[in-house]
Amino acid sequence: MASSLLILILILVIISLALLIGQRERKRRRLPPSPPRIPILGNLLWLTKPFSQLEPTLHHLRAKYGSIFTLYVGSRPVIFIMDGKQVHRSLIENSEAFADRPLPLSRSDLNGNLHSINNTPYGPLWRLLRRNLISEVIHLSKAGESSSSIQCMAFEILLKSLKAEAEANSGIVVPVHSIQHSFSFFMSSLCFGEIMEQKVVDQIMNVQLELIQIVEKLFALNLLPKVTLLLYCTRLGKLKQLRRAHQELLLPIIKACKQRVKDTDVISYVDSLFKLKVPADNEGNMRELSEEEIMSFISEFLDASIRPASATLEWIMARLVKHQDIQNKLRKEIRSVVGEKRRQVNKDELQRMPYLKAVILEALRRHPPAHFLIPHGVKENVMMDEYLIPKGTVVNYLVASLGLDETVWEDPLVFRPERFMVGGEGEERGKRDNIKTMMPFGAGRRMCPGMDIAMLQLEYLVANLVNEMELKTVPGMEVDLSEKAELVVAMKNPLHARIISTA
Repeated sequence: MASSLLILILILVIISLALLIGQRERKRRRLPPSPPRIPILGNLLWLTKPFSQLEPTLHHLRAKYGSIFTLYVGSRPVIFIMDGKQVHRSLIENSEAFADRPLPLSRSDLNGNLHSINNTPYGPLWRLLRRNLISEVIHLSKAGESSSSIQCMAFEILLKSLKAEAEANSGIVVPVHSIQHSFSFFMSSLCFGEIMEQKVVDQIMNVQLELIQIVEKLFALNLLPKVTLLLYCTRLGKLKQLRRAHQELLLPIIKACKQRVKDTDVISYVDSLFKLKVPADNEGNMRELSEEEIMSFISEFLDASIRPASATLEWIMARLVKHQDIQNKLRKEIRSVVGEKRRQVNKDELQRMPYLKAVILEALRRHPPAHFLIPHGVKENVMMDEYLIPKGTVVNYLVASLGLDETVWEDPLVFRPERFMVGGEGEERGKRDNIKTMMPFGAGRRMCPGMDIAMLQLEYLVANLVNEMELKTVPGMEVDLSEKAELVVAMKNPLHARIISTA
């Protein structure tokens, strides 16, 4: 009897311990906290605002739930990470686990099953596509040989446009369109290997922007597709119309490029895509890219380069207009390298202008072109502090919050390029691997492959602009630094400036 009682007590103790351990394990492996949600629908804020306009809400959620939290799109969790150390742990220390892309949140009839490097799952095909872009087009050793004259012409386009506008408006310019034309010329030339008509490039970019905007507005279709489909039938019709217009613009250009006489060396992105072979099946057979696939890769190339770079240059110019002391200090550095004779700064001379780079880094810290990264997908279960990030989960990062972290940056709202100079607080923080403090180009294996050439072109244009002219405020008009979040975060009210030749 005593032995039976002892066995019973022992069994109860084991069961209690197992339940306690299981409870602790479940608690330890829980998802990051989330605001209240409705079954099936998830968090209703997705219905009230497009994704690009959720930033204030996310800051509020961070204050309430901490730097890592969960939101639900329908029943699907989306985890946001907003602390620099946690960002570093995920994208650098666990780079492979966080290098995937999630299955599209948008329905297939919204995303159009478009092919792009950004949306390709992590693996051999992604590496092949990214390597082709970097080695054949973007890598500085290659781009430096083929793009010098294009780079010079891009600046001449910008300068000529600004001077013509100033002459017609008593020295006052609104440079946003001149900037966009300059970058459109530069990137479309690298893309197609020839000079494109500005009108054609503008048409392509406008249709692509409309496509992205309407897909974002149709995001609610992910929640209750059969119900919301009835509500958004007009927008879906507009989406199909835009896709046809996009195809009518790009496919003739692609066909013309394919038929032209080609040199032995690949000199443009589209040429590299014509020559690229990708897996046709799982048995090692290879195939060429279809015209539709090439069209998607071209769209990605132009979208990912022209608007972000244009927005960044406008922010830099706005800061130089607002902070005349910084502009004068920058001009002094430029003249110390090129001399007092007015001539274009060449690329080699840019390496001897540390303050120029500091100005651009500070602009990227204060005004990153995108406040969110493209969502990452998790390939395996990962523990982040006490929280579980399950395999297949969508993870996103708020880029802008890193550059404004008061625990990292002294007076983070102040525009002070000196922080990136030798001895400054940001001397080491501007380097590409130091993402705990800022990451305007992303980080880890999915870092923007065009970072180096974007920085080079920004440095080239800024150096030559400041060397060529003074940027002044318009009398009675303050520089408005309000933001507008669309495909990129641009100035809400375009910059107005007065330019004076330094000749």
